[in-house]
Amino acid sequence: MIKNVLLKEPTKETPGINFDIRRNIFEIYGRSLPEDVNAFYDIPINWLREYAKKPNVLTNFIFKLEYYNSASVRKIVDILLILNDIYKSGYKVKIAWLYESYDESMGEVGEDFRILVDAPFEIRPINGDVN
Repeated sequence: MIKNVLLKEPTKETPGINFDIRRNIFEIYGRSLPEDVNAFYDIPINWLREYAKKPNVLTNFIFKLEYYNSASVRKIVDILLILNDIYKSGYKVKIAWLYESYDESMGEVGEDFRILVDAPFEIRPINGDVN
């Protein structure tokens, strides 16, 4: 049984994590440059795997990353695959990839990630701070 909420405050090297089952908030934001990517992402990924066993009717998942390193890519893919499994199990899943409007390369990255999943995947520029 998982806790209803998983929170991690962002740092200069690690993203913020805000997973809240009751409020239907699932968000990763900030910069993802952890020195040990497995140590950082194991907790949220395992949390999501447990959540996937009994998800909400609708899961809204938001990525608002300013930057990520190559080691983070595999973990982002792992998260997307968990969300896609939830979707394939008959639940509604909406994924949003939000990026600063001036950073077109992050929008292009969203396009690359979108092809990995069948779940609805929105890519949208935003203005202002992504946090």
